[in-house]
Amino acid sequence: NYYDRITDREWLRQAVDSSGGAATLVFVGVQIGQVLFAPIPGELTGFLGGYMFGALNGFLLSTIGLTTGSMINFGIGHFLGERIVRKLVRCETYEKYNQMVQYKGILVIFIFFLIPGFPKDYLCMFLGLTTLPARVFFVLSTVGRLPGTFALSLQGASIFEKNYIAFVFI
Repeated sequence: NYYDRITDREWLRQAVDSSGGAATLVFVGVQIGQVLFAPIPGELTGFLGGYMFGALNGFLLSTIGLTTGSMINFGIGHFLGERIVRKLVRCETYEKYNQMVQYKGILVIFIFFLIPGFPKDYLCMFLGLTTLPARVFFVLSTVGRLPGTFALSLQGASIFEKNYIAFVFI
C-alpha cells in the first residue's frame, strides 16, 4: 500500500498540497534531523524534497533545514565543547578535521561543503570548537551546500515528472 501511494504522483502532490504548512514543517524537521543524526543519508532527503515539493520549493526547504541543522551542530561544538564533541566524533575524524582547519583554512572548508557525500555533519560540530566566527561558518555551510542541494532537488523533481534523461544527466 505504501509503495502504491508514494508512486502515485498525483496523490502524493495532492497530499502535500492539502497538508498546508504541515508537510513543509515536517520536511524541514527531517532535514534538520538528517544533519544532527549523521547516519540518515542527506542525499536521500534532498532528493525527496524535489520529488515531493518540486525543484525550487524542495531546494529552498532543504536549504533551510540543512542550514538550521548545521548551525545547531556548530552550536553543539561551540557551547558543549571539546569534551562532548570528542565523545560524538571518532578520534581519527576529529584529528583529521583539526589538522585541516589549522593548516588549510577557510577555502578548504568551503570546498569540503561543496563535495557531495562528504561528512559535513561532523565537520559542522567540529568547526564549532574552532575560532571560526559563526557568521563565516553560516556563509560557508550554506553557500557550499547550495550546488549539491539544488542538484538533488532537480533529480527528485525530474523523477516525479518522469524525465529520466534529465535525472541521469543531473
